[in-house]
Amino acid sequence: MTDSGKSAARRLTSVSQSFTIVEYLQGVDSATLSEIADALEMPVSTAHIHLATLVDTGYVRKDDGEYRCAFRFLETGGEMRDQMALFQAAKPEIDDLRETSGEHANLTVEEDGYSVQLYKSESPDSVDDNAPLGQHLYMHSTATGKAILATLSTAEVDAVIEQRGLAQQTDTTITDAAVLHDELDEIRERGYSINRGEHFRGVCAVGTSIVSKPDDVIGAISISGPRSRMGADRIESDLAPALLDKKNIIELKIRQFS
Repeated sequence: MTDSGKSAARRLTSVSQSFTIVEYLQGVDSATLSEIADALEMPVSTAHIHLATLVDTGYVRKDDGEYRCAFRFLETGGEMRDQMALFQAAKPEIDDLRETSGEHANLTVEEDGYSVQLYKSESPDSVDDNAPLGQHLYMHSTATGKAILATLSTAEVDAVIEQRGLAQQTDTTITDAAVLHDELDEIRERGYSINRGEHFRGVCAVGTSIVSKPDDVIGAISISGPRSRMGADRIESDLAPALLDKKNIIELKIRQFS
């Protein structure tokens, strides 16, 4: 039997169905048993068994006949994040970036070909795409994602493109692999990336990668805000130097934790 065949044989359909229900509830906030069964084309009896199990484990709540995801997911994700050396080292520096820049400051990690929002320090005077914590974002259209891609080899970047594609988010999103590779070369030369409204129209971001040791990228940080306030002059003279300074501090702190 091939490796893929062995992997398929080890899968439990019931577990997969439970996660399908969870993902559905995440998208709709709450739903009744019949709504869930209809939406997922699942027998009501089967949906009920999964939901009853999820309620018993505390990951789903049932209120007034409707089911929704419980805060146990927040507890699990929060504990996982808080234990990360990257988060411990970066959080105060991200907060300081927000304070000094007056814009949002962000921390992300790469997972399965996506850039995942790990922490955001929000300025009351700025705006961005309002991506929730944990959201998986296309790497080619975000500043943090492009910063991470720029640390990878050409073959590794092509593997991400093969896996996730180059989906168009706005009219300025890069959707051509050759153009993306050219931009990644520029990012490597200057040390930081720029998202010019490529993920969310009207929002600009500047990002740079975080590495724990040479060639070992573990995440990225960025400053984001309205494109009207983040012109080339401000990026070059103010935002990028501040970002690169924090990159150095965070990397030094992570090495001390190791």
